[in-house]
Amino acid sequence: MIELGRFQIDLEMRTLRRDGEALHLGSRAFDLLAVIISAAGRLVTKDELMNAVWPNTVVEENNIQVHLSALRKILGADRHLILTVPGRGYQLAHRQKSAPARPGNPVCAGRPLPSPKTRLVGRDAAIKQIRAMLQDAHVLTLVGAGGIGKTSLAIEAARHAAEDFAEPVCFVELATLTTHDGVLGAIADGCGLLTDGATPAAAQVAAALAHRHRLLVLDNAEHVVGFVAETVEALIAENDLLRVLVTSREPLRIMPEAVFRVDPLDVPQLHCTDAEILQQSAVNLFLLRANSLQRKVAGDSPELRLVGEICRRLDGIPLAIELAAARVAALGVEGVHRRLDDRMAILAGGYRTALPRHQTLRATFDWSFALLDEGAQSLFRRIAVFGGVFTFEAMCAVVCDPALTIADAISGISELLAKSLANVEFDGPVAKYRLPESTRAYALEKLQAEGERPAFASRHARYLSTCFQARTAQTVRRDADHVTGLQHTFDDARSAFDWAFSAEGDQRLGVDLASNLASALLDGGMIAEGCARAELAVGVLDQLAPATVDAACEMRVRAALATALPSVRGCVARSAELWRDVFALAIASGDRKFQAHALWGLWNMMLSSGNIHESMKFARQFQRLAEDESNAWQRVLGDQAVAISQHCLGQHAEAKRRLLSARERFAQLEGESQRDSTFAVDPLVYCNGTLARIAWLEGEPCEAMTLVDTLVSQVRPETMEPSLTHVLGTVAAPLALMSGDLSRAAAYLEIMRSQAALHRFDVWVEYCDFLSAYRDILDGHAARALPVLAASLDALIARGFRRLVTLFVVVYAEALVNAGRTREATGRLTDALEFCQHNGELMFVPEIWRVLGRAAHAEAGAQAGAGEAFGGTLVYATTCFTTALELSRAQGARMWELRASMAMAALLHDEGRRDEAIEVLEQITSYFDASSSATDVLSLFAMIRTLRSRQGKAVRRAVLEMPQREAHWFSGSVERVG
Repeated sequence: MIELGRFQIDLEMRTLRRDGEALHLGSRAFDLLAVIISAAGRLVTKDELMNAVWPNTVVEENNIQVHLSALRKILGADRHLILTVPGRGYQLAHRQKSAPARPGNPVCAGRPLPSPKTRLVGRDAAIKQIRAMLQDAHVLTLVGAGGIGKTSLAIEAARHAAEDFAEPVCFVELATLTTHDGVLGAIADGCGLLTDGATPAAAQVAAALAHRHRLLVLDNAEHVVGFVAETVEALIAENDLLRVLVTSREPLRIMPEAVFRVDPLDVPQLHCTDAEILQQSAVNLFLLRANSLQRKVAGDSPELRLVGEICRRLDGIPLAIELAAARVAALGVEGVHRRLDDRMAILAGGYRTALPRHQTLRATFDWSFALLDEGAQSLFRRIAVFGGVFTFEAMCAVVCDPALTIADAISGISELLAKSLANVEFDGPVAKYRLPESTRAYALEKLQAEGERPAFASRHARYLSTCFQARTAQTVRRDADHVTGLQHTFDDARSAFDWAFSAEGDQRLGVDLASNLASALLDGGMIAEGCARAELAVGVLDQLAPATVDAACEMRVRAALATALPSVRGCVARSAELWRDVFALAIASGDRKFQAHALWGLWNMMLSSGNIHESMKFARQFQRLAEDESNAWQRVLGDQAVAISQHCLGQHAEAKRRLLSARERFAQLEGESQRDSTFAVDPLVYCNGTLARIAWLEGEPCEAMTLVDTLVSQVRPETMEPSLTHVLGTVAAPLALMSGDLSRAAAYLEIMRSQAALHRFDVWVEYCDFLSAYRDILDGHAARALPVLAASLDALIARGFRRLVTLFVVVYAEALVNAGRTREATGRLTDALEFCQHNGELMFVPEIWRVLGRAAHAEAGAQAGAGEAFGGTLVYATTCFTTALELSRAQGARMWELRASMAMAALLHDEGRRDEAIEVLEQITSYFDASSSATDVLSLFAMIRTLRSRQGKAVRRAVLEMPQREAHWFSGSVERVG
């Protein structure tokens, strides 16, 4: 407390009283009073007042007269206490200390520590450490960003350490000072040194404090750090017992100094539990401040999670958290969270008694920004375009130009680090810098205000595009080991992408960035995001004139979208169209690599659409291109593509021969530099998955499932998606279901559904729905499965995604037959048969004929029951089964032959031709192991045993014991035999 005549002034609490009665004084007038009083009778120039009260602001000089007039009006009869020195400035005419000096003692108690405004949260460990450090360190500087709580921490630490000193702690506020004399005068005043109004010399202050065991706290030293460093060094040189605790945004950099970095408060990590969120000191501060304003914040989800997110996005900075909590009373937690993008506007309204720069977040940053030199200010603005961490090399590539050289960048980043405006972390020897989120928001405002944002955002986007273009799939996957760094790089690219496609951005630059970013996202397994960003870029590209962007750029972005679409949305026709565009561009530009990529994509899309004849055409083209290029890796890929198309055409033996050869050659070429890693799904997944299907078709279900296990284990963690979902959906789950291993199928489906939902693979979600309904049928729940089968089947066909869909048509139709809806089943099967015969998808044609026969067989039974003629229908059923058998044998598909044989046997048995039925079944038994656990094989031998029994009850009992999926084949016969 300072006494001035009848007046009492508390600079810390910013209060003015007359004879104990509080008076209202405007903030600018109080600032003027504080500067003049702190000068301790020294003349204060107009420039000094202007710089202290209106830093970095251009105002008229008469503002001083306006606010001094208001001050003198309040002083009334004591207005003469502030003297005007014409042409020079102002000074205090008289000053009286609250405690008079004792004779012979030039030092009194001095200024005590201010009373705390609020309870300090989350700093107990720091207080203990500071107290311990003060035992040995002559000078201890608490360094940290603005608003991080250095002053509160220093006051509380000094309060705890006070008992360690023989004399009272002295507190000196430096915020309003601008000169060396001002600093000396304030220290002398704070220590209770009587100077009769004259500014003492440093030697006088040092001599007065000599041999005194006391703690001196100097608060807010950053703007006069040079003066403070010089003064403190002189004081310490004369007194080994003196300890000085300083708060500053940068160190003093003197020999006796130790530095304590004040860290942000603890913030919750993503996906914390409510209990873990409540353990974080930043959240505790937020809740304490909000609740003190009578705004009770819920202590559980979801509001608590929003509080955690607010604290995290405010980087754990106490001032920002307190300001945000103060807004909760008006906006609510959700309102504050939603407006954080405009945090400079909403984070205001601090304590009225706080220093002006602590009353809003912007004012805090204004104070720090004003302390930077011009080069550092320029660098600070420009690096705001980086949303995450960045290296010095990246920084120079984006921000340096003739006006800001590399030498300027070195000194500038050093200054930003020293003044706690930027953070640095080290990855081994590599320094990586980052602006905290709130600091970056302020820097972006400055960049925008200077009209520099478009230029540097463009340079940033161009730099990132170049970086991603240089990345291969392998480097993206390798960098995935450094998850945090890679994530920051992607975050930066996302920010640049959003700017490029904004109203003030550059769409052509955005397309270029998208062409490289989307590919990197796909390589990193972020398929849905890569699809969305590529789709936006292609939409813009389609609106531009031809050849507006580089052909390679256009091919990259169209290829990325074509690759992602089938997994995400199943838009096969659109994907094929994009691959045709890529192929045309590759031909025109002579880019052989993209020609191969496009041909592979077209082959894959023709398979997905069920157009096998076209798929074979593109596979042959791919083969010829690989031969022309003498590319060993692509030659193997070409042979593999031909083999898979052959498999779909029903040529399983030839396909198997080629695939086994391809697999062996893949192993020999593993690691070869010619390997092309641009394919969405690992080619070995196609190869081994097809071999597993062929093994099952050839009557080796155990071998097929062994291959499935091997195949799933071959999916590499760094290239998991979409390969894993593809393996589970097209091979593992269907083969498990067709083998009757429902528990294994359930495990596969659970993982597949989770992965499809996680990666937003819409088409695979529908695929999973169908497979789950298929499992329900096998488990005896056909009634609930049929609607799901119909919906998912129609959805897949509507998307043009027919990969293995014919199998699902057969499954659905057979379920319809069992439900008595034979005509509906026949319609579905007839359409599927026409499609397959026209497009060459012949692999499932034997099954179509078999179930057509089953529908006819069931229809004949219904006709017989109604007393109608049914002979013609039975003849048609026989023809269907015969056709199914012939086609199965031609393909070497023993499992289809087994199923067709059982259907034929059921019909023969129904006609009373039991011996012929047994003969049909026994012809196929030599191909199968009677000990197999596969449902079809179990049913085959169970059916033979049943037919050999001459007792109708035995037939019925055997049917009841058969697996659910096969029991329906005997249902008609049992009724008549029983």
